[in-house]
Amino acid sequence: MKSSTFAVVAIYALVALSMWSPDAQTSYAGMVTMLRYVLFIAASASIIGYAYLARGILISRSPEWVLLIAFLSYVSLSALWSDGGVDAIIKGGLIFSALLVSVSIASIVSLGDVLRIYYKAMGVFVLLSLAVVILFPETGIEKGWLLEGDWKGIAGQKNGLGNIASLVFVASLVLPLQRRFDGRRLFATYGPRLAMVAISGICLVNSGSRGALLSAGIGIGSVLVARAPKALQRLGLVVLVVLAIPVVNLVLATIELSADKIGVLGTTVDTNSRTTLWFYGLEQMNGRELLGFGVGGFWTPERVIAFRDVHGWVLDNFHNGYVTIFVEGGIVGMLLLVFSILFLMLLYLVTIGNVRDTHIALAFGYTNMFLVGNLVENEIGRSTSLTFIMFLILSFSLRTQVSRILAPHPPDVALPAGMPSPRPA
Repeated sequence: MKSSTFAVVAIYALVALSMWSPDAQTSYAGMVTMLRYVLFIAASASIIGYAYLARGILISRSPEWVLLIAFLSYVSLSALWSDGGVDAIIKGGLIFSALLVSVSIASIVSLGDVLRIYYKAMGVFVLLSLAVVILFPETGIEKGWLLEGDWKGIAGQKNGLGNIASLVFVASLVLPLQRRFDGRRLFATYGPRLAMVAISGICLVNSGSRGALLSAGIGIGSVLVARAPKALQRLGLVVLVVLAIPVVNLVLATIELSADKIGVLGTTVDTNSRTTLWFYGLEQMNGRELLGFGVGGFWTPERVIAFRDVHGWVLDNFHNGYVTIFVEGGIVGMLLLVFSILFLMLLYLVTIGNVRDTHIALAFGYTNMFLVGNLVENEIGRSTSLTFIMFLILSFSLRTQVSRILAPHPPDVALPAGMPSPRPA
């Protein structure tokens, strides 16, 4: 699927804006953040307008499409009963904009092209971050408590660099290369890719982000599963089903939650007080279980002050996408999200069991990285988040990619003598 230069440039701009993290400590942070939102909306509107005028925006009636659209529409509409005021209305509008632009991109750009655009844009981000760390260490290296020495590059914090570096690292190992057999061209093709593997790996490790390291492992493991022989995939599925019940029972029997740690199967994981935030949100749900507090409606100034009075500190973020969706969207929002993920993963599992496509394998890896990463960070529903928009685009592009691969090839047609064969468009 070929797209115009305008559309490709607009998508690159959107990806770049989604990676931009304005410094919240400056006096003009609010103005810069608003500028980012305006530019993000402008880039999104350009893509949506181009898609509508050039090809039309087609909506699939497949289950994962319907449920994802229903989920995002519900989150956007929840601004109507949110206590977040104008900020909630803006956030709801941005989430609906993320839905429209994701569907539009899936309509005009193939899955493979989307993955390459993201890879190139994120690769530039990682290279610039490495340059800042080397040339301006006072800017590119963390100095805060418990963070000293960790790399953040041009990201707002170490986790930002770690997450993007993990995505680049996985793609560097997986994304197909155009094979060349000429010696110099062979080096020109594989040299930059090997360099990017090394650079992204160095940035990933030096960011000090445990979550990013885990995410990279999940991505690589998912790709290996997707590319494994069908017999091995089936054997793994059988083993997983057989072990699922005893493992779940062991986890439920041994799990212990405290203010800052999770104990399970004899192992203790330090959550950096995330569980304190989770408990606080869940305890406030009394009477709000069905519809939740609405998008951006929980962390009001009153609740921020109440939390600080009790604990002596506050972060207006649950650092867990699923807790956030439940608190803000209630049972309705959570069910829409869960069912959309279930149908999406079912499509992935059926596809990787029958189709050997590297782009689908990488999309499967990225999707798993996103879903697992939301256990410790809040990316689901963040309207301008790099990984959230990527997750939506990949989800909406998947069925089209599968249909294109499985579409029957047209039969050969005998041509008159001397007439050249038609070239593919």
